[in-house]
Amino acid sequence: MSWRTALTLVLLVGAVFSAWSLLSNRISAPATDGALGGRPDYVLNDFELVALDAQGKESFTLRAPRLTRDPDAETMDIAEPLFLIPPPDAGTGDAWQVRADTGWVSARGDELRLRGAVKAVSDGRNEAPVTITTEQLNVFPDADRVDSAVAVTINRPGSILRGNGLEVNLANKQYTLQSEVRSRYVP
Repeated sequence: MSWRTALTLVLLVGAVFSAWSLLSNRISAPATDGALGGRPDYVLNDFELVALDAQGKESFTLRAPRLTRDPDAETMDIAEPLFLIPPPDAGTGDAWQVRADTGWVSARGDELRLRGAVKAVSDGRNEAPVTITTEQLNVFPDADRVDSAVAVTINRPGSILRGNGLEVNLANKQYTLQSEVRSRYVP
């Protein structure tokens, strides 16, 4: 895994945690003693959320047609999330777009699950473009870990890397494809 891929995953984790933190601090949930009958306590439609880092610089942007929060479980469901992650430093690295059919954020914001047609694409401005595709991706920001139990494909100009099961340690930027790893040179 290249440093860009690891950086993208780190930024994705930070984006999800920042979105959860922003939403949980800005929107206070009403008391839920079963009065809502299984309905979400709030819903965001066709929204764009720009999360800033501690220095006030853009950390990521999240766009989605719908976000709902379950008041009992305190989890959030996101329909068709699109994360726009800018380059880490001005002039170095690439920007990334990460899409999925659905997203789910745990109550404590310590787990994000992206499901269905997960695709992360670098823009290739400063480095060769990279595309990562899978059907599910789990992000654990507190543990600096990302994993997937299903097939993962990493495309770069000149090569395609495929395997089943992915584990990424974001702290030391190491990744492991678990089984059936195949590499193909594409001229």
